[in-house]
Order: sequence, then C-alpha cells, then structure tokens
Amino acid sequence: MGMNELIKTIIHHYSIGMLIYFLMVNLFYITIIILSLDRLKKFLKISGTDITAVSDYTKPISILVPAYNERETIIDSIQSLLDLDYPKFEIIVVNDGSKDDTLQRVISFYNLRRVNVELNNQVPSEHVRGVYSSFDRPNLVVVDKENGGKADALNAGINVSRFPLFCAIDADSFIEKKALIKVAKPFQKYSETIASGGIVRIANGCKIENGQLVKASLPKKMVEKFQVIEYFRAFLTSRVGWESLNSLLIISGAFGLFKKSAVIKVGGYKKTIGEDMELILRLHKEYIKEKIPYKISFASDAVCWTQAPDSLKGLKSQRLRWHRGLIDSMLKHKELLFNPRYGKVGMLSMPYFCLVEMLGPVIELVGYIILGLAIYYSVLSNVVLYIFLVAFLFGVLFSYSGILLEQLSYKRYNSLVEICLLFLYSLFEQVGYRQITVWWRFLAFLNFKKGSKQWGSIQRKSFTKGG
Repeated sequence: MGMNELIKTIIHHYSIGMLIYFLMVNLFYITIIILSLDRLKKFLKISGTDITAVSDYTKPISILVPAYNERETIIDSIQSLLDLDYPKFEIIVVNDGSKDDTLQRVISFYNLRRVNVELNNQVPSEHVRGVYSSFDRPNLVVVDKENGGKADALNAGINVSRFPLFCAIDADSFIEKKALIKVAKPFQKYSETIASGGIVRIANGCKIENGQLVKASLPKKMVEKFQVIEYFRAFLTSRVGWESLNSLLIISGAFGLFKKSAVIKVGGYKKTIGEDMELILRLHKEYIKEKIPYKISFASDAVCWTQAPDSLKGLKSQRLRWHRGLIDSMLKHKELLFNPRYGKVGMLSMPYFCLVEMLGPVIELVGYIILGLAIYYSVLSNVVLYIFLVAFLFGVLFSYSGILLEQLSYKRYNSLVEICLLFLYSLFEQVGYRQITVWWRFLAFLNFKKGSKQWGSIQRKSFTKGG
C-alpha cells in the first residue's frame, strides 16, 4: 500500500469515527435544548405568579465577596449588595492579601474599625489578620487575611459567617436588586436544596450607575460580543437542561447560593484551579453515597452581571484557567465516570463533560489536522466535508437556541438591531473565534501541571466608567 493510500485509509476511518462522535454529541445538544425550553416555560409560568418569594421561611444569607486587587470595582460591588431587596443578610468582604489598596479603600469609604471576632474554624483557611466593621453598617464585615487564593478566601468567609445560607459573589460582579430573592427560591420550595446558581451576564457595554443596571446593551468589541453568545449557550441551554435532570455539575463562582452545613460537611472549598465545579462534584458524590435526598438548582431569572475580558490576551488567560479547572475536577473525581452507582451524574453528566467539554478541543483539533492532510494529499472526501458542515451548522444552531431562549424568556436586549447582530455574530463565531478557543483549550492540557492554582486576573475597569 502506497503512502497516499495509507493516509487516505487513516483519514477515512478517523473521519467516520469523528462523524459518529459529532452526530452523537449534537443529538445530545438537541435533547438538552428541548429540556431547557420545556424547563424555562414551566419556570417562567411559576415565577410569573409566585407570591411566596419572601415569607417566614426566608432564611438569612451571608454574602461572601472574595477580593484580590479589586480596587476599581469593589466599592460599586459593595454598594449594589447593600441595596439588595432581601429581608436579612450580611456582607462579608474577604481581602485575600491584595497587593493594591483594595482593603484601605473599603475601610476608608465605609469608616470601618477593627473589631474582635471569635473565628469558628470549621473549614481550613490561611491566617486572618483582622476583621473590620462599623456601627453605621452593622451588616458589612471586612476580613483581612493572608493570601491563599479564592477558595481559601471563601473558606475564611464561611468561618466568619453567621447565617445558614451563604452566597458566593465575585468582587468584579454585581447582582440585580431582587436576584437574592430569586436564587433563594429553591431553598424555600424544596427542603432538600443544598445549592442554587444564578445566571451570569456580561456587563461590558451596559450602562451602570451606583452599582445597578440602568440599561443592557451589547459591548462594542467583537471579542466581547462572542462572549455574550457563549454565556447564553452555557446558561440558558446547558445549565437549564442539566438542572432539569438534577445533574448540574457547575454553579458559577460568580454567583451561587449554598447551604452552609452541606459545604462544611464536605470540607469546604479546596485549593484547586476550578474550585466552583470541584465543590459541586463533591456535593453530588457525598449525598449520593450517603443516600441523602438533595437538589442542586439553577435560577435562570437570578441575574449577576460581570466584567468579561475585552482583549484576546485576557480571554486566553481566562479560558486556559477554566479548562485547567475542568481537567482538574474531572481527574479528581474520575471514579464517578460511567459509574451507575452515581445515577444520572455518573452515567450522563460526567461522560458529557469528559468526552465533550474536556476532550472536545483535542478531538476537534485533530479533525483540523486531518482536514489539512486531506487537502495536502488531495484525498479530501465527502465524509470529511460532512463533519465540518455538521460541526458548523450545529454550532450555529446551539448559539441561535441560546439567543432565542433569551428572547422568549427575559428579553434583556430589546433593540432589534442588537438581536440581529447577535444572530449575525453567531455565524462569525464559528469561523476563527471557535478555532482560537479550541487551540487555547488544547494548550490547557499541555500546561496543566504548570498551571497556577492562584487567582486569575483580567484588567478591571470601573463599572461607572463603562466597564
């Protein structure tokens, strides 16, 4: 067999395998989209008539805000939290050894003073150097601690917190006024709820005043618009669908509400790259092993607005960190994979996240190499073309579904021009942007062991200055 024939045979067999893989994956995508649509319809019908949002069963919440070098956004973030519509809550800002003047800005702005607090060290954290509060803002507490990373800062917040539920919120984000009520609804409705996540939206391009959204608008840069579409896909299709199966594997670190005793039960946050996903996997594992009924929910109407990277450099850093976190979580909990003991988590969501989310970039990159070889050796077959056509069409379909679910449900972008732009950019996203992010996610495998487990960072901008 000649070299051309051998290469042609390899390309043909690999292409058939890839075609089957893409068809199976996209069939699963369609199923998730259908589940998401059905779930959203039911959710909106209930939320539109629900009058039990605040009641005697509304539990007080400790809001934990881990902060590291957040001087540009920390005051806006705290202001928005102080203005939340919720019966009883406390805000605990944890300064994780910031190298800028984050701590000093907060102390000065709110006229805080050092107080003596007896720490309840139920989960491990680095040394706490001081705790600050004031008579004017009795529900605002600032914890200053030695640097240990985001997970460690959250653990310190848990140890200081007083209430049975805690909400983890990023310091470069802010939540809408009624978001806390909405994300807490599952805890009121289902006693077995141990975690509930909110939806994260991109604040870039939006008009924000005094820590509150005035008008939602699309950002100007192409790289930011692509991320708006990605967030629609991730939250309104993927997470809504998985939540309907009680197999949700991630609650965004930017906005999540937890039963404190459940998190303490599994040892708190661990110092990993993707502490948010790793915690959810541990909760699933523990409650299934102990045969304790539980529910991990997603409140798609509880909105958190966050700053997204506005440059390729910042986006690359974020995506490398995210994918290393995914790999790390999958490896730490690999015993769940295809394990019927863990039900839908072991047989559905873990295989999906391993084979599609984690290994997908590698499989897709090999596909591009196969395409290049096929063109170079003039053995391009219809099968290879079908693969890339299927990948392109289903990628667009998935993006369109996210946009449509947004418009059918919450309609945050009311301008017809902006909606049309989102559909148009969904086409552009599949050519160029997708390949760049695939390459970055592939690089995460190569530098996985070298990857830092400390804070990731993007260039922060003040929200009121157009962040």
